[in-house]
Amino acid sequence: MPTLPIPGISHVLAVASGKGGVGKTTVAVHLALALCQDGLRVGLFDADLYGPNVPLMLGIQRQPTTTKPLNIPVVRASRTPYIPPLERFGLKVMSLGLVLGETDTITADARFAGRMIRQTLQDVLWGELDILLLDFPPGTGEPQQTLLKTIHIDGVLIVTTPQDLSLMDTSRSLGLFQQTGVPILGVIENMSALYCPHCGESIEIFFSSTRQWAVRDQALLQLGSIPLAATISRVIDAEHPLLRAAPEVPEAVALRQIASAVARRLGLRPE
Repeated sequence: MPTLPIPGISHVLAVASGKGGVGKTTVAVHLALALCQDGLRVGLFDADLYGPNVPLMLGIQRQPTTTKPLNIPVVRASRTPYIPPLERFGLKVMSLGLVLGETDTITADARFAGRMIRQTLQDVLWGELDILLLDFPPGTGEPQQTLLKTIHIDGVLIVTTPQDLSLMDTSRSLGLFQQTGVPILGVIENMSALYCPHCGESIEIFFSSTRQWAVRDQALLQLGSIPLAATISRVIDAEHPLLRAAPEVPEAVALRQIASAVARRLGLRPE
């Protein structure tokens, strides 16, 4: 079955990881901000049904809802989008976290998780966008499989850390994207090193294997490395995204460089 494009969107990119805890959502949010600052029209879709964290990353907090079950459609007769996205810091954003309270829980049947996320994605009034980033949950289950098989995705960005376990899980997850024929645009290494706040020296906190990239054998491009820093978590807690609150720190510079590399890979900026 052929995949379907989303009307009005030039490029759809998935941001994925082989395991949790690598800072994938943090990277997705700040990458979206960096692309937006580069003058592109950017959307961000939180594809995590059970743990949607994009709103919190953007400083959006919601109180618990009522006990009434949340009705998330699996399919609609009409194909006309009707859900207006939230506009935040120049981004168009949609997440089930926008309609849930922070402590609310979704207990949907896993068999329908992919269909729910796909239908929500198609129901949003995205308008004209240069790039729509899909923040996938970690792993290779749902809704990843349904989205890759039904929605036209132009490329995948893989987020990992230097640790052996993360690299191993990243290599395993590549098979899902290769089987569906979605191009892997490159790898983003998060928490690569720590910059000393006093002397500025780079310190490798996580041991890097002599094998390094297990994905190296796959001839993948490393788009950049983001240092480990408290600045990211501090500005999120203060409800101010990194690229606006501290634009000159090393991690912000790295994110802007990665955004430029992504734009060039998509042909949106000259090589």
